[in-house]
Amino acid sequence: MTAYCRLTFPLPVNQTFLYRLPDELKNRVRPGTVVIAPLGSRKIKGYVLEVTDSVPGSGFQLKDVCEVLESGPALPPEFLNFIQKLALRNLSSPGLFLEQAEGPVRLAEIKPQVIITSKGKEKLQSGELKGKNRELLDLVSQKALSPVFLKKKLKWRDLNAKLKSLEQAGLIEIKQKARKAKSLALPPGQAPRQLSLPVGFLAEDSPVSSIFQALQAMKFQRFLLAGETQRRQEEIFKIISQAVDGEGYVFILLPEIEQTKRWLPYASRLGSTAVFYHSRLSGKKRSEAWESIISGKSRVVIGTRAILFLPVKPVRLIVVDEVQNDLYDLAENPPFDVREGAQIRAKEEGAVLLLTSSCPPVSLYYHSAGSGELIDLGQTDRCYTRQFSRQDLSHWLQEELKVEAGPVLQAGRQIFFFINRKGYAGYLVCPGCGYVPRCPACQIPLIFDKKKGELVCRYCGQSTSRQETCPGCGRQLKAGRIKGSQFLVERIKKALPDLNLALLQEGEEKSKIEDYLKKIKSGKIQLVIGTEYALTRLSPGSFSLVVVIEPEIGLNLPDFKASEQTFIRLFKASELLANQPSSKLMVITSMPDQPSIKYSAQADYPGFYREELEYRQLLKYPPFSLLVSLTLSGHNLRRVAGASRQLGEELSERFPALEIIGPKVKPRLWKKVQKEVKLYLRLAESKEFFALSQFLEDFSHKHSQARLSYRILL
Repeated sequence: MTAYCRLTFPLPVNQTFLYRLPDELKNRVRPGTVVIAPLGSRKIKGYVLEVTDSVPGSGFQLKDVCEVLESGPALPPEFLNFIQKLALRNLSSPGLFLEQAEGPVRLAEIKPQVIITSKGKEKLQSGELKGKNRELLDLVSQKALSPVFLKKKLKWRDLNAKLKSLEQAGLIEIKQKARKAKSLALPPGQAPRQLSLPVGFLAEDSPVSSIFQALQAMKFQRFLLAGETQRRQEEIFKIISQAVDGEGYVFILLPEIEQTKRWLPYASRLGSTAVFYHSRLSGKKRSEAWESIISGKSRVVIGTRAILFLPVKPVRLIVVDEVQNDLYDLAENPPFDVREGAQIRAKEEGAVLLLTSSCPPVSLYYHSAGSGELIDLGQTDRCYTRQFSRQDLSHWLQEELKVEAGPVLQAGRQIFFFINRKGYAGYLVCPGCGYVPRCPACQIPLIFDKKKGELVCRYCGQSTSRQETCPGCGRQLKAGRIKGSQFLVERIKKALPDLNLALLQEGEEKSKIEDYLKKIKSGKIQLVIGTEYALTRLSPGSFSLVVVIEPEIGLNLPDFKASEQTFIRLFKASELLANQPSSKLMVITSMPDQPSIKYSAQADYPGFYREELEYRQLLKYPPFSLLVSLTLSGHNLRRVAGASRQLGEELSERFPALEIIGPKVKPRLWKKVQKEVKLYLRLAESKEFFALSQFLEDFSHKHSQARLSYRILL
């Protein structure tokens, strides 16, 4: 009986392909097998999603699979389901995600090789060939060479055309040479042992008792663990220690590699059971970690998005640490939100999903509290001094810097200046009362286009002429240079010329940053200036004075979550302060009573949450609606814009109650190869999302002139 298989390729193509399996390959192919198959004029690597003997409809001419690169055991069904659902959710190819699952020791490579034919040898020996044709055949007559090598060697612009003409003449062959991948030896599937919990762990007064009950039940359940960082990590460690008592795996997802340092003490307490796995490991160490994970020796895996694609089973617990961090939302290779991916995998595995944060997203906190999934450990009382200053930054540096910093530096302690801007203002602001013009429809700050002299809304695209004066106090609105990190460095060096200081911000040389961090840790550098980049690289509780510079700048970003993001940044900056009566948090701001600034200085998340929730309810932003960001991208802006107009028309017809904001060409992408158009959709009811997602999937298949992707904004 003829067998067929459904393949996916690691290409940005949102579809799968049916191929015929030759008789000699039937017994070697199963779901997850890596094969070579023809696609167009090429032969490329693909992944088997399904093997079937169902006969396709008449009129189809199917191609054969050429070669099997790996014929190890089938990938777990739960893992394949996860991959396909993640691809469907992101309107992407499952092959792009399966490629992530290959790992360092089984990565299958395919390299084209140019080989001279017997006819080519005859022509070469006869002397009939001249010029470039003879030169090229001379090279490949000695041994097979890749087109990449030939391009470097010959430096011909028309090399591809020459290769194609010689291949058509039968003088050369271009074959796909595959490096055989190491077989993936998955551990045998065993029934997981019942968790052996210590006496008292399931007591009603234990804050995490519900998590242990969910682990015992071995079914999917989601929790949000909020509260002070140190206490939160200790509770997570207790949960992990008991979860690995069974046969399952534990994944600890982090938003960036730098945050693995915080987990080093906990990993050492777990011994060889725990392993780090991320892209910054050397090839040898990554291969060793992979072998340890696949063999089952290490079942607690700590790292970034790569661990989500480990093809192991069963997974019993997935921890997403610092869930508020938007670094989890990946824009490319392939684009997806790691937090969504973690939830999809946890559901497929029947695992517990534990989201954790000291300052979780407002929408997530709201939904978790309503569904009984919230566990809030609270915050440790802060005993340091807080002070707000309305002084202009230049005046404060001139008049107060030495007064505030002098005693701290003389005592041999350290100071951190947090300023989260490097460039220029993109908005207008009143220097007196802090008023910023906002979009009347979306209520987000308007971007100031200096060239056109217009104020523009990033969401809906509406524009208006520049306002000259503040409607509240009548002062002239200002725009222009922000006094950023470089300004601060220059002024502090001028005031304290003999002091060694470090600047930690994105864009600095890696070696320079590492040297700074060593000197900060040893105390050789006492004063540090940093942006948000520095917050995850510095040790909590290591500074005696933290000075926050103009945090209200973040409130003027064109995003409904600007206040939430400002609160998170200030909260994280305050965690760097030693919690002692002698420590001090100084905030230089013109808006000390703004909720995100006031409550972050007090480390009062509940207070901020209540006020932010009232604001969002008034404006019908999440969690009181569902906001979806749609992006259409492609190389031709006219086609992309045409697709966006058609999408808007079809959405209006299919979903009459849907609020559509846009479309609008995404800023700063005009000069790039990829052109992007954005739309925002607001749904009053989240139950409408399933029908919307199905519509977007159908639209993506029908309109290949632009790539469609979407994100839910929480």
